[in-house]
Amino acid sequence: MPGRLHPDTRMQQHILENGCYNREENRRIYDKWFARGPRHQFQAVNAKYQLTEKAICDLGCGYGVNLVYCRPGSYGIEVDKYSADFARSIGLTVYERDFMRDSVDDLPAVDAVWCSAVIEHVESVHIFLRKMALILKPGGLLAVYVPTIPLIPALRYLPVLGRYTTGYLHSDHINAFTPATLRFFCERSGFETLELSPFMPGLLSVFNHVPLLNQLVSGCAYVGRKIDGWDYAGNATRQAVAHGIGFTYRRKTPDDP
Repeated sequence: MPGRLHPDTRMQQHILENGCYNREENRRIYDKWFARGPRHQFQAVNAKYQLTEKAICDLGCGYGVNLVYCRPGSYGIEVDKYSADFARSIGLTVYERDFMRDSVDDLPAVDAVWCSAVIEHVESVHIFLRKMALILKPGGLLAVYVPTIPLIPALRYLPVLGRYTTGYLHSDHINAFTPATLRFFCERSGFETLELSPFMPGLLSVFNHVPLLNQLVSGCAYVGRKIDGWDYAGNATRQAVAHGIGFTYRRKTPDDP
């Protein structure tokens, strides 16, 4: 099982010397995003599901803080040119595109998709998830992290701890989730749930199964497996396809109401 991911001296030197901006800006980016290694969410999921041993797509990869630890064949997708240019300058493969609107049909298939703090921003969660399924190999893993609405919103007023319960309220967020709705979205998009983890994989995950307690925190990790040959229910108006946005609408027959 992989240990904690953190940069070494050679990685630091490589980033500072090869980053595409001036030395001061490269240093700022390194200190803010790389110096402590990937954030806790990625570290926790990686420790259990070995993401860094797979070819992954980091969707919303930013400057590439996760990708620098991933095996060859991995790549990132980033809508922000400034971040994408930096990630590419340090040797990472990053596609600069709007995953929500642009085609993904040309992207290489991967073993796993990692997507953290992104789907709360997008105009259609379902289309976003279906397009993630399109770039996964058969049986591939989906790992998603989102801020969630806590069971007791008034927790936001607690001193110190309150700030850990309000992530879902960010002004750019247009979707909000609970653990149950996150699972529903993913399962209705073609994934089999392996883990739904407000307390993240690891030692604290025992609290995931404590009623109500698992709804007090503002964040949840979902890990699922792509269901090969998945399709919508027989009476659904959609049917799954392996291109475009991942579905099309069924043609009505004379017998349809």
